[in-house]
Amino acid sequence: MRKIADIHLCEDEAFLARMRADSVAVLFTGVAVAMAWGIAMTVLREVFAAPVAPFELGAVMGSPGDRLMGVEVPEHGVDLRWWVSLLIAIPATFAVHEVVHALFFRRYAPPGAQVKFGANLNMGMIYASAEGVVYPRAAYLVIALAPSVVVTLLVAVLGIGIKWPLWAIVIATIHLSGCTGDWGYVRAIRADPAIAYCEDTAWGVVFYGADERRRPRAPRSPSASRPARSRGEASGFSVVDGGRRP
Repeated sequence: MRKIADIHLCEDEAFLARMRADSVAVLFTGVAVAMAWGIAMTVLREVFAAPVAPFELGAVMGSPGDRLMGVEVPEHGVDLRWWVSLLIAIPATFAVHEVVHALFFRRYAPPGAQVKFGANLNMGMIYASAEGVVYPRAAYLVIALAPSVVVTLLVAVLGIGIKWPLWAIVIATIHLSGCTGDWGYVRAIRADPAIAYCEDTAWGVVFYGADERRRPRAPRSPSASRPARSRGEASGFSVVDGGRRP
């Protein structure tokens, strides 16, 4: 293998700047998703008389939230379960994120490979690392993207199950805003078709290209070294004696 490039996550200022920009974009996207959900639920209720409320603002704000959502219920206060579960779920998603990384690291690693967990207090992040293991390009893409997909689906299913869509949108958005480093790895890999292998490290990733070996030449045909035949000999038979030449 030949080394192509590497990414030192905590030292690459351009990479970090792109991460921050992507995180901000994710937060705005989350707001847009919440607005779209609210509009869709309002249309269902007002146009099709569906018994739905756009968001669980009654749990978030108490009775004033219910009135904002057009829900008529007895006076009540804030549902502390909503806030407590939110504060627990946000860091939990990042822990599950790294567990998913670890599971996929093990899935594609050779027998005996070790997966370790760590934290960078300066960056305020935790991580899983398969130090020194070199993965094929396709496998590393799966490893990098798996937590974004798996954790988001888990949060969405849980939010639907407990009927707290705003809760799910907030948690999924915050989690995805922390996935932008993984997306940066994916962007770098996809931008360079020459990258064939990725070595995971505690500080980032190293990209390698495949060895470029000379293509073996086809063996020369025995007939290529023979002298050219005359027109009469082209068939390998003698016109004179009518048989194959000895």
